[in-house]
Amino acid sequence: MKKISIWILVFGIALVFASDVYYGLSYAIAIILALEILMYSNQKFVFREWALLLYAINYLVAPAITYNLPEDKILYGMKVVSDQYYTLALPGFIFLSFGMYILPTKVFTINTKKVDQSATVNQSFLFQIAMLGIVLRVVQPFVAGELGFVVYLLAMIRFVAAFALFSIDRKTWYLTVIVLSIELVSAFIAGMYHDAIMWTIFFALYFIYVSKPSLRTKLIGAGALIVFVLFIQAIKSVYRSEVWSGDKEATLTNVYEIGSNNATSENIYGENNLLGTLNRGNQAWIFASTIDNIDNTKNFQGLTNVNKYLEAALLPRFLAPDKLKSGDKEIFNEFSGHIINEGTSMGLGIFADGYIAYGVWGVYIFGFVLGLIFSLTFKLVERWTKVSPFYVLLLLPLLNYAVRPDCELQTTINHLAKGIILYGFLVYLTRKRFTLDSQENKRKLIHLNLASSK
Repeated sequence: MKKISIWILVFGIALVFASDVYYGLSYAIAIILALEILMYSNQKFVFREWALLLYAINYLVAPAITYNLPEDKILYGMKVVSDQYYTLALPGFIFLSFGMYILPTKVFTINTKKVDQSATVNQSFLFQIAMLGIVLRVVQPFVAGELGFVVYLLAMIRFVAAFALFSIDRKTWYLTVIVLSIELVSAFIAGMYHDAIMWTIFFALYFIYVSKPSLRTKLIGAGALIVFVLFIQAIKSVYRSEVWSGDKEATLTNVYEIGSNNATSENIYGENNLLGTLNRGNQAWIFASTIDNIDNTKNFQGLTNVNKYLEAALLPRFLAPDKLKSGDKEIFNEFSGHIINEGTSMGLGIFADGYIAYGVWGVYIFGFVLGLIFSLTFKLVERWTKVSPFYVLLLLPLLNYAVRPDCELQTTINHLAKGIILYGFLVYLTRKRFTLDSQENKRKLIHLNLASSK
């Protein structure tokens, strides 16, 4: 009852102060999700709330701010009026949320004691897995094609192992630092930051649930994260122009030089950087552009594009030699109303794919189906946790693409389909090692004074 009262209060305040009811609803939804993460992340693993907050920021809050800005401040303008946009985006988001919550699950109320016990009796094994994952991370860029993607998926077990080890023994903090540092250093050198930021946040959410810090600590952490994102946005375009298009090499030395030269208060907190960050988090402009383009061309596709995505995800190339390639811009260029080259990373997003398929109803259907895919994945991992609660950490590599609103649907399906097969096989191989009901693990727990001999 207290939670519902807070929700009503937030909605009321947002509606009073916002210039439009749609904007008020958008701000209220994002604020409520942020409060859920801050207030209840000690009691549950708030993975679902984080995913929804990302979608709310990209599809509801960012366009609300954009619609209120003067035209000369907008880099990526919304090509449809706000009433048309929000009659699609708000119900689409609600259907996404409904799909994500439709199947009850206990996977987010993890028994951390049993997770730690499963990790403790396999501490040396997890250390070896983390090392293997780090090696695969280094090797993966040199492995081409679909085998390279499998190596990429397999390498992500380094996060699962490192996070589990951190939760049972703070002395292994260096392993988590190494794993995350490799991502951050690689991100800064390559000028591509998505993976590094996402895994840093995943660790933060898991750390909060395990360690249960104070609200003050969480607020400080959230503030530090916002500053970190603004810092990346401040140096990103400069670094890319000097390294990708200029004569400088992609080295850590140049990262430091460019970063230190641009890490000023004006660059980080100035209007230009804030507007640039807003534009980067406004996946809605691609959605709005797609609406405008499809309304003009009437080029609705039904399930044609979805079939192409499924073919790319499920069939090996020798059976489907003409299937879509990872990062292929063909569909984006045809339907978004924009033309981008191979060096630019942009995706249509789930709502745009839905509109391309069936118009208004496509947005609602695709939003719900994506949420349902989340729910089914939660239930699958919940089944794995019945073998051992330790396997809950596999949620992170499984859904690390699906939580990104700007991710191509093709990539989400491909990642999830191959991830379920690969990680399901790993669960099968390691089930006896991590189950606490086996005689061997019972003896280990007794030896470690983590269980009674009675």
